Amino acid sequence: MLKRKSLVLILVVLLTISLITACGQKTEAPAPKEEVKSEPVKAKDITLIVPNSPGKGMDTYARMIAPYIEKHYPGAKIIVKNIVGAGGVVGTNQLWHSKPDGLTFAFTSFPSVLLADLSEAEGVQFKATEFTYLGRAATEPRVFAVGGKSEFNTIEDLAKAGRPIKFPSQGMDEDFFAAAVMAKALGFQLNQITGYEGNADTALAVIKGEGDGHITALSDALPMIKAGDKKPILMFSPERVKDFPDVPTALEITSGEAQDFMKVLTNMIVAHRCFFGPPGMDPEVTTEFRAAITKALADPELLEKAAKANSEIVPMDGDKLQATVDEIAASAQKIIGPMKQALADIK
Repeated sequence: MLKRKSLVLILVVLLTISLITACGQKTEAPAPKEEVKSEPVKAKDITLIVPNSPGKGMDTYARMIAPYIEKHYPGAKIIVKNIVGAGGVVGTNQLWHSKPDGLTFAFTSFPSVLLADLSEAEGVQFKATEFTYLGRAATEPRVFAVGGKSEFNTIEDLAKAGRPIKFPSQGMDEDFFAAAVMAKALGFQLNQITGYEGNADTALAVIKGEGDGHITALSDALPMIKAGDKKPILMFSPERVKDFPDVPTALEITSGEAQDFMKVLTNMIVAHRCFFGPPGMDPEVTTEFRAAITKALADPELLEKAAKANSEIVPMDGDKLQATVDEIAASAQKIIGPMKQALADIK
């Protein structure tokens, strides 16, 4: 019995010593777990609304640039969506009602957006100055061109026609208003034929003789001018275009209220082809978007591709574009009268 008690006592003593020794030693931290890498962030599907018809002008620029915005905006996947109608109003309305979460933006002509707003054109649901402007891709002169076989060779010839000039139009865009004010200034009758889906349609109408002339970006018209299918008779630019020194500008042939309109329109062309988002976009998202677009428009690969396609890139950062838009909108107040009259004339 004594031996058994002695054995138990020895075991207790040994256990106590072991515990005391263990408590006196520094406890080592457990070996770190192997780092588990999180799954890649799911690519964001971002819709780029182009309120213009596929295949020409705005659409060509948008689709050319979109992959480079993706390249410089990690995780983004841009899906270009053409939403046409009413000279761009339908697609722009959709952007206006989109969530400001950075998953929807647009690319089109700023003058079209602003003039549709200021004129209170039917169907407009947006305020141009409240959009979030993200960057300008390009700007260039616009040209009033007639068919290659047209009886008209100068802008003055239109006033001698003795009949209304047929002007195929996409709707209430800057070309619609420019043509209306120009007709009033030069004293010729104008028959605005609206409902065309895009520049390709209006160009074809002019070439076929169904329309007398239309206004479009110079780069769009250039191949047809070189082929002899069109003749340029007026430029919308601050000064005469170097390659067409005999073609006057709209500023040269107008005066008074009409010239005020043309001055504003010429200034608007500064902000021409631009990217913009819904109003109230989150500042952080806006900064990221603007940075990605700025980098995209400076990408050497894009610049090379644009040069080969004769689609010049003339960028402006989003911050500067936003300020420019506000300045242009303020100066445009003086031309609201002529724009509303242009709308009244076709009703």
